[in-house]
Amino acid sequence: MRIHHITAAACLAALTACSGSTPKAMDGNQDSAMNIQADNKGNMDVQPISGYFVKNSIQPADSLTFWLIDNQQSFDSLFGMAKTMNNTIDKPDFGTRLVVAATMPATYYGTQIQLESATIDNVSNNAEMHFVAPAKTKNSYSVLPLWLGTIPKTGKTTIKFYTGDQLTATITTPE
Repeated sequence: MRIHHITAAACLAALTACSGSTPKAMDGNQDSAMNIQADNKGNMDVQPISGYFVKNSIQPADSLTFWLIDNQQSFDSLFGMAKTMNNTIDKPDFGTRLVVAATMPATYYGTQIQLESATIDNVSNNAEMHFVAPAKTKNSYSVLPLWLGTIPKTGKTTIKFYTGDQLTATITTPE
């Protein structure tokens, strides 16, 4: 019997709470889709490339350094081919794609630069790329970490490069 009183009291409280707000009727002049916000961000088409090293004449800054390269001549001035008997060299297609490069100063730790995420705003054509460079065990030799990848040429684009959550560089591509 006591359970029925509690249930009735809960129902009465719920009805009282709901009665204060009245639903608004659509008059036909309002578009119900107007209140829906579309998510304009999507994953950017990034294709990692391998088989290259940073030339000895290039000295990266103290932190992650980023390049956006749109032609073979600039690419060849920064990177050399690291051909071995077993690897393949990926050739970037500068007709349809841009090369994104991330590097840092030489280190004795087994550091590898990794792309965490890459998104593009499909309306503004602006993009964000988030990188991390976790250090591993100490080696007896130094390496100059390098990450290379390609992204589509999509007209004028501003790309924000992040090291973790810290904005490191902003580069705008030509149209």
